[in-house]
Amino acid sequence: MVHLTICLPTRNRQAYCIKTIEALAQNSGDDFEVIVADNSDDPAPLADYFAQSLNDRRFRLMAPGGAVLPMVDNWERAVSHANGRWISVIGDDDYIDPRITGVIRRYEVLHRNVDAISWECMSYQWPDNRPVPTLASIPVSNGTQLHSMQTLGDRLYRWSERRRSPSVGVGIYHGAIRRSLMERIKEAYGGRYFEHPNVDWENTCKVTAQARLIVHSERPFSVLGACAASNSAANLSSAAMKLRVKTFEHESRDCISLNQPSFPFLLSAESASLCLSIAATTAWFCNSYGIDLTGFGENYAHAAMEECKYSPTRENYDAKVASFAHGFAQWEGGKWARLFAPAPFSPPKTVNQLTGLTDDRLQIREADIGATTPAEFYRFGEHAIMPVEALVSGAKVFAP
Repeated sequence: MVHLTICLPTRNRQAYCIKTIEALAQNSGDDFEVIVADNSDDPAPLADYFAQSLNDRRFRLMAPGGAVLPMVDNWERAVSHANGRWISVIGDDDYIDPRITGVIRRYEVLHRNVDAISWECMSYQWPDNRPVPTLASIPVSNGTQLHSMQTLGDRLYRWSERRRSPSVGVGIYHGAIRRSLMERIKEAYGGRYFEHPNVDWENTCKVTAQARLIVHSERPFSVLGACAASNSAANLSSAAMKLRVKTFEHESRDCISLNQPSFPFLLSAESASLCLSIAATTAWFCNSYGIDLTGFGENYAHAAMEECKYSPTRENYDAKVASFAHGFAQWEGGKWARLFAPAPFSPPKTVNQLTGLTDDRLQIREADIGATTPAEFYRFGEHAIMPVEALVSGAKVFAP
């Protein structure tokens, strides 16, 4: 029986995708499957790899169609072909430990209504994506939490934490969603699993609205990788950001627009940020489906100021401030404009070179590790965290 389907959407990053497939294939479990949804311009690299190098019934390849699909449609077709009782999506430059199926089974026994499971993630920059010194991150806790749905809603929809990004790590991306919940989402929202081009955060909105019980593992089970060709790589390079935004806008031109009249903050190559793209997605969802937004305006003004605070350059700071100021002036008749008063630009004072433990996360200078893929980094990180077997068995302590 397939307990977990791992969906692997990919586009024009075949070399990274193959590395991820190879790493997943090393796992001996037979209760998971991997669907590779190839949306590349050239189908040959992955097709040849499946035909000549991969002989594993747990893996299925979905070939590209006649035209490039928007990312949201590629995710849609991958999930629609899943056979698993639970479904997860990761990027083609990421990694997930298939042994998470053991933890899912344990949570199903302990919490019978659970239909969404989240976990902490390690983070890792591929060697080709280190234009500045970078730190890899390993969460080292191992507890289990039951999420408060009210708290998640306040953080996600109304930005109650007033941070540049809501701390709501739930959803199908680097999480596991029960198939029955995905079917409820499809029925409730337009007959599709996914609608919005910012597909991971859109799903987070829908899972938060529809889940009966979300269980969270503090122990990491996947790695958020960032290669030079990834969207997240743009956070380290303004040139990469401009290219990613241009490509994203072109390939999503027939989808729901990120720029909505009800939330007039324009996403441009110069001012793009995770803060803005997440807010545009959550605002679209709440306005489309009648979610209470009380407090959002004031809270988002504070989040926008924090986003400006972390600008790497004066040019980037000026672009963000101008974009946010224009948006607040237009939004709800300028009701929240007076609250947006960012502090003057201050150049970053730290460089990512220090290794140490902060807030239950071990930060390690990546240049010193030697890991060349997210899977290798995950195996390295496992030396510092609770073994999977101990977590599945319910052990309270373990001997390193």
